[in-house]
Amino acid sequence: MNKLRVLSLFSGIGAFEEALNNLGIDNELINYCEFDKTAAKAYSLIHNVSEDLNLGDIINVDETKLSDFDLMTYGFPCQDISALGDMKGLTDKEGNLTRSGLFFEAMRIAKYKKPKYMIAENVRMLASKKFKNDLEAMLKLLESLGYNSYWKVLNSKDYGIPHSRNRIYIVSIRKDVDNGDFEFPAQIELQRKASEYYDTYVSDDHYLRESDMQYLSEFRLKKKYSSLNAEIIVCQTTKQGNLANPQNFIKDDKGYRIMNSRELLSLQGFKKEYADKLLSNGITKEQIGKLSGNSITVDVLVHIFKNLLS
Repeated sequence: MNKLRVLSLFSGIGAFEEALNNLGIDNELINYCEFDKTAAKAYSLIHNVSEDLNLGDIINVDETKLSDFDLMTYGFPCQDISALGDMKGLTDKEGNLTRSGLFFEAMRIAKYKKPKYMIAENVRMLASKKFKNDLEAMLKLLESLGYNSYWKVLNSKDYGIPHSRNRIYIVSIRKDVDNGDFEFPAQIELQRKASEYYDTYVSDDHYLRESDMQYLSEFRLKKKYSSLNAEIIVCQTTKQGNLANPQNFIKDDKGYRIMNSRELLSLQGFKKEYADKLLSNGITKEQIGKLSGNSITVDVLVHIFKNLLS
């Protein structure tokens, strides 16, 4: 196929772009769009692109000035859909758009530019009974814009990564180019354990102090939303990079510790050396933990792209 032109919205650290590159798909980034300055810096460092390509706040993006593109990715904010967030949905009681309602800003761009393909990702709760009307409204809008859309909840652990992370993926294909045979990838057998991703040496600032252990008992470490020496880690969140309230713990000869930046990124499908690059450029382990928890598992996207672009 010809070079795939990509517009990346709500970019984070660029999981979609990493997946395309891992597959060897020739692609060109038209722009990326990331409101958070730390995430934008990390994106540019990881993908070796200028921050000048960042469009910033999506609300201020002028769709009439964008170059043409074939693929639009948009992992829009989850805060108002997530079970750990406000759960307001796409609009609040007064009808105002929430942070998750920025979905409609992506649709404003899609309506004008009409790319061939669009892919969204969000938390599993979007597919729940509580948000049934929101999801149906989204799919109806996509259909009205000229797209056939396919959605499914996929778990990262079913696509090669020992990370239990359920997320909804929405693949939209413009009707004039859709041949109707898109299917989400079949599950594959998990071959690796989380311990295979661990570093041999981890600095002392990753180990829990006495003050931490006063409220983080071994019972707390083993509760439903945490894991201790698990071979499939529980879902990373934005708290994973600090000592205060992470989810995944490791116990070794030195004590209890949190995962380091290299381990976190690799368990999202990114290369470990990216963490080294981010740390050496002033991004902290706490910030990297947040970026990793906000990201998308690259390996899942690899399998989706295989089916979509084959």
